[in-house]
Amino acid sequence: MGAMSNVAPLSLLSAVVVLDSSLEHWSLLEPAGELRRSCRLPVVFERLFSAPPLVHVGVVGIDASKDDNLRLSVRAESITEQGFVLSVETWLNTKIWSVDVSWLAIGS
Repeated sequence: MGAMSNVAPLSLLSAVVVLDSSLEHWSLLEPAGELRRSCRLPVVFERLFSAPPLVHVGVVGIDASKDDNLRLSVRAESITEQGFVLSVETWLNTKIWSVDVSWLAIGS
């Protein structure tokens, strides 16, 4: 059996963020043909990490039109010790009113 490596104490932060059509830069309701439409929201951690953490995101709610296929991409981008940018994107004729995103940051 191999030796187990030591794991430094980890710090966890998490939250649920609601992005919706009330946001000034929301563009996910306007069909734009082949162009991708996105909404980006800065997320600031309530406390700093010592290095950029691993950030996991997941969709926990969505309000979208039933008139077309559901096309959605959700990502954590530009991750730093202070926070990250949450990116929600769609394309073609998909219309989205809101997306609820759960995130979990794991680091030291």
